[in-house]
Amino acid sequence: MSTSIGQYGASAASLVLAAGVQELTNAQTTLAWQTSSQGIVAQTYAGLGTSRSSVFNLTPKITQVQAWQTNITNAQNSLTVTATALKQIVSLAQTMAANLLGISGTSESSTVSTVATEASSTLDQIATALNTSTGAGYVFAGQTSTEAPVQDPSSVSSGSLSTSIASMLTTQLAAGASGTDILSAATTAMNSDSTVFSSNISDATDATASLTKANGQQTSTITGSSTTSTYGIVATQGSTSDVSSTSTGSPIKDLMRDMMLISGMSGLSSSSTGYTDLVNQLHTSLVNTTNQLINMETTVGAQQNALTARATMLTNTTTALTTQLENARTTDIAQVALQTTSVQTSLKASFMLIADMKDMSLANYL
Repeated sequence: MSTSIGQYGASAASLVLAAGVQELTNAQTTLAWQTSSQGIVAQTYAGLGTSRSSVFNLTPKITQVQAWQTNITNAQNSLTVTATALKQIVSLAQTMAANLLGISGTSESSTVSTVATEASSTLDQIATALNTSTGAGYVFAGQTSTEAPVQDPSSVSSGSLSTSIASMLTTQLAAGASGTDILSAATTAMNSDSTVFSSNISDATDATASLTKANGQQTSTITGSSTTSTYGIVATQGSTSDVSSTSTGSPIKDLMRDMMLISGMSGLSSSSTGYTDLVNQLHTSLVNTTNQLINMETTVGAQQNALTARATMLTNTTTALTTQLENARTTDIAQVALQTTSVQTSLKASFMLIADMKDMSLANYL
């Protein structure tokens, strides 16, 4: 008897086989995705199984470390620009110190006038350098980086402070004042000025108040968990221990004051009363200021080195966390290949069995 025992689709065996085929098909789809994705276990967190919690913990940690690395990159960019500007300012100061030596004993007022004109130009160049920007902010402005540290760099040499200091120099020389007295009067004028620097980084009350404000404006950035790195130079910063009757305590302020005094020496010569003492005092001041500015350059270099070391550590941390993450969400691609072959073999056998069962009759069971 060859009568069929029933339709395949209505049998219990068919339901079991269909479920098995569906499971194998899903497995094949997953394995194909893992193969194309270099062994990543699943497209969603839900498919990661027991590794899900590890992935949840590691992903935000990696994102945080990358944010710290970005902070360091931004700080390094700012420091590179700062170092270049400081190098220019130091060069200008050194040139002017050399020029002062050249006119220390000259009897030619025209020679002194040439140096005075150069000092005026140098003053504007220094002011412009202090307003150097990275495009994201002014590097010498500290925390208030969106506001220029020098209010109007193009007119510093012709501004009210420069004019006042030049006038004072002429008056005091005529009165027989010493170079120290003139330097002291110019320092007082610089300390009480509010026209050159932004009020965010300078206080016209007195030298100490101004330094306290400037030093408190230094930029800092987060470079790790509970780790903050301070970097950069504020235009008016300095040490309160350097404050004296002839120093504002700020190397850059002192440098600009000296340039204003030199620019006011036009028409003088060695035959002028008090000239030689003034030139000597200015030269000494410029040498001291230049050394302080060089120390600032060294500080910037040290900050760059510290940030580089921090960046290296964070890179190693990122590598370690990324390796853990990859281990948590990926599988052995060779094992995936073996599993793919096994699933394909099982599917092929299942389809052959289904085909055979569709043609079975009662005689096949007897």
